[in-house]
Amino acid sequence: MLTEMLNELNRLIIKYSGIDWNTKPTANSLVALLMEHTNHLKVEINEVKSGRRKLQDKNFLGPRTREARRRLRATNTTISETFGDIPIANESENQTQPIIDIHHRLSDVGQREFMKKRREARKARERRRAKIDAWREEKKKKDQEEDKEEGAKKTRRKKKTK
Repeated sequence: MLTEMLNELNRLIIKYSGIDWNTKPTANSLVALLMEHTNHLKVEINEVKSGRRKLQDKNFLGPRTREARRRLRATNTTISETFGDIPIANESENQTQPIIDIHHRLSDVGQREFMKKRREARKARERRRAKIDAWREEKKKKDQEEDKEEGAKKTRRKKKTK
């Protein structure tokens, strides 16, 4: 997974440092940031390969990826078959129960805060949509009234000309 990220970063660096993009300052800034990120990623890959750093299940982002890893563990399929030869630490390895409990509690608090912010954002979107819908309805009614008035004026003109 880390190597795929590295390959994608390299692809973007090559693309935006090409002839079509290298004259644009935003592209140059992007290339500089991507190169910096590439260096950090290479350091991380080296740490993982050397064993100084072991990845845990919570280090893999995305609900689909975590769910796939849970299914793999349930079916006793080796993780290295799916995710490459990256050493994975067991969650219970080198940890005591109180520390795990604290991490779980902090994770739960973070999750609750995230869900709270998400609900607030959803409510704000719904309020904005309701305002926009009300404005559109009002505008539609005004337009219909104006159309009726114009139609009435046209019929009056026709009657006067006859």
